[in-house]
Amino acid sequence: MTILISLLRNIETFEHIRVAVCAAREYERELSVKPADAGASVAAIVL
Repeated sequence: MTILISLLRNIETFEHIRVAVCAAREYERELSVKPADAGASVAAIVL
């Protein structure tokens, strides 16, 4: 039973890591947007 609980905790930890990696990749994509597009995005956020 203890092994099962440990495995479930590890699965949850791996899921958190996966979500964090996906968020980091999305952030990198946003940073690599063309400067003209980035300016429009910033203006839209400010409004």
